[in-house]
Amino acid sequence: MKFLTKRADSSILAQNLTYKKGQGGNNEKLRDALLSEQKNFCAYSERYIKNTDSPEVEHFNAEKKYADDYYNYYTVIRWANQSKEDEKYKGNSFFTSLFFQDKVQFDARIAYSEGEYFPVQDNDTEADDLIRFLGFNKYELYLDRQSHLDRLRFIFDGKTQEEKLQYFRTHKDELSFITAIEIEFDLDLSSLLQ
Repeated sequence: MKFLTKRADSSILAQNLTYKKGQGGNNEKLRDALLSEQKNFCAYSERYIKNTDSPEVEHFNAEKKYADDYYNYYTVIRWANQSKEDEKYKGNSFFTSLFFQDKVQFDARIAYSEGEYFPVQDNDTEADDLIRFLGFNKYELYLDRQSHLDRLRFIFDGKTQEEKLQYFRTHKDELSFITAIEIEFDLDLSSLLQ
């Protein structure tokens, strides 16, 4: 999952953008800035957000809602927001460690293989709890991810690595589930996120 990382040089911090309670559409600037930083991906599901989707600003730690800041905000699709298990994981240690906001730490603790995310270390309950909290392997998301990968396998049958990269250059909306795509097809797609 590439889009949980937070940056000290974020324009959101520089502009002091915060979520305004009861402002509805007035939070569009924050939502759009987050979405730009997340390269147009839902932070929780890695779905590429299309024009007809309804992305919303999500408060990662619901207990901090309305008294929070950039480090608690993500833009996500409505399904991901509603599927998060706030009550079950209330007070979990990942809310204070925030390990997932650092890409190096995240990659050292959570991996993807054969369709699912899992803790790198079997005894890493904090990483496992984060996976469950955000629903990385929730059945509906798992099915969407697998269906997308199967379709790409069909499209890419007989294609070279360069042809696959070219496909994504011209079809950015096909980058949904980008972490899984990179691993399943042995591609580095980071240059497409510039």
